[in-house]
Amino acid sequence: MDFTQESEIHFPTTVVQRQFKGAASLNADLFSLLSSLSDRFVDTPQNAVKSGLISTQGGYQTSTSLNLFTLKHPAIERFRDELVLPAARDYLSQVFGDLASNFNPWPDGWANLLHSGDWQRPHFHPTHRNVVCGVYYVHIPEAKPEPQGNIEFFNPIQASVNHGFPSTRRLVPREGLMILFPPWYVHYVHPFQGEGERAIIAFDILAQKPRGTGAMT
Repeated sequence: MDFTQESEIHFPTTVVQRQFKGAASLNADLFSLLSSLSDRFVDTPQNAVKSGLISTQGGYQTSTSLNLFTLKHPAIERFRDELVLPAARDYLSQVFGDLASNFNPWPDGWANLLHSGDWQRPHFHPTHRNVVCGVYYVHIPEAKPEPQGNIEFFNPIQASVNHGFPSTRRLVPREGLMILFPPWYVHYVHPFQGEGERAIIAFDILAQKPRGTGAMT
């Protein structure tokens, strides 16, 4: 019998993994900056972990009052302009299609330095007018047994688990890897054990660049 048919994907959860090649020098510069910030502020109220109000458990996170991308630093400016914004624009174009032309995206970012036993509890990114989130792996410890240090996402349609779909999706970090995902996608980070540091830059992409946004020294 003849028929007509249309297929749609409802409420997709688009996740992009973009691996940057030749990023070792930039990563080294970023890691040096983040390490210096940690050395300076880890034992002060400028360490956002001290508040106990954020998802990061242990280690160091830049102050919630600081947008990392406003720092006037060559590595941050290069990272923002050559990696973050182009990737964000590509993601928005893929997800929103022609509507992406209405956006003037701008990143609001922070950094984490984690050590043995540190982790991030389940959370999402409810920043006002946030249209995509991302994490970039600046420096990771030597290979650890899984799931140590992995980022894990929760299935946003929990009822689907009753019908055979997985409850989570786990991704393995690599230096130079950027992961982009929707703001509402709940995730957490497993702790790792042993030597080494895990340095990342996380960010929310705002739909519009705030007025008066400028660089800080």
